[in-house]
Amino acid sequence: MMNAPGIDLRNVSFSRGGRAILDNVSMTVPGAGLVAIVGFNGAGKTTLLSLLSTLATPRSGRILVDGIDAVAMPHQVRSRIGVVFQESALEARLSAYDNLSFIARCQGLKGRTLRQRIDELMTAFGLEALAAVPVQCLSGGQRRRLELARALISRPRVLLLDEPTLGLDVATRRVFWAEIRMLVGAGHTVLCSTHHADEASDADRVVVLHGGGVLADGPWHTLCACVPGTIRLQVPDTETARRWLSAQGYRATIDEHGLAVVVANARTVMPALLQRMPCRVTSVDVTTPNLMDIVDHWREARESEPCRLPQKAAA
Repeated sequence: MMNAPGIDLRNVSFSRGGRAILDNVSMTVPGAGLVAIVGFNGAGKTTLLSLLSTLATPRSGRILVDGIDAVAMPHQVRSRIGVVFQESALEARLSAYDNLSFIARCQGLKGRTLRQRIDELMTAFGLEALAAVPVQCLSGGQRRRLELARALISRPRVLLLDEPTLGLDVATRRVFWAEIRMLVGAGHTVLCSTHHADEASDADRVVVLHGGGVLADGPWHTLCACVPGTIRLQVPDTETARRWLSAQGYRATIDEHGLAVVVANARTVMPALLQRMPCRVTSVDVTTPNLMDIVDHWREARESEPCRLPQKAAA
């Protein structure tokens, strides 16, 4: 089927110990797409990924992964997914190479193809010198890199990532996301939970989870558009400038850093504002909203104006 989603959840609910963890969640991820899940701790991100990886069963609703019913045919789903959870799935007594070799064989790789793929990933993630080292002797960062290589070994149709770059340095994060983008470009599906704004902003779509439900779903720039940022100005006379800004309808305050102008789309607004300022501006700095600011904004929007939340229409 053309343009079939790689992941399709319809009205999925899940409870644990009598407490609702996910409540009527619906979302899709395209067959060639990268979607980020963001939200505070306890929002339901890890539980959602556990359901998709068939480690848990929903109370109600339907889950399709690469077109396969995850509840009815979990073994077929497992053959199509790669998973990185916060908890390690590595075998501590095996070497780094043997961990990759084991999972590669389980997923059908053999001979030269197996060896070539392991060598590619060991080199990409800077693990070639550690091939013979038992996992229990690796550092936390080295283990995390090996986890990422393990998930990518068979270039899975669907990749499920739970804060995959936690604890990694910038260079390793870049290598990992370059590999992810290659997979997406080749038609693979990636769903990733993250606390990094730069990772969320690079996704095709962002889903905001809170309290087990979807608060908002859309491109990063759309979700950010109405979340205020701050333009900080240094001017010779702060009080005069503040009064002028207030008269123009801006929300401006004075603090120890000078003038703070709170406005949506701060980077877009800044050039026109500087041109209009009636006084000399000696310095300017822009602070854009971070990921948690965005979650907070949509949480407050749900409480005050639920009908205005951007939601992706069900397919």
